[in-house]
Amino acid sequence: MGLTDYKSILSEANIEWGMDSMKNADVSSLDGRTVMALIVGAIRADRFCEGALLGFFEDGSIAKWLSRLEETDRETK
Repeated sequence: MGLTDYKSILSEANIEWGMDSMKNADVSSLDGRTVMALIVGAIRADRFCEGALLGFFEDGSIAKWLSRLEETDRETK
């Protein structure tokens, strides 16, 4: 999926690699690769800012992203 370049994937979707931009991203039309880039970005953010990943869990972002991944999976079947 080329997720090592997650920042570029997010940038292509007009999502900045930052907590606010990622949390507020409208995922309803994003493809699976971009949603996975959000998840990788959240994990990487925790490396630089301890507790960032927990914040994404607590505000429901991770659940929203996983739900969208499930939708994209159903759409491809």
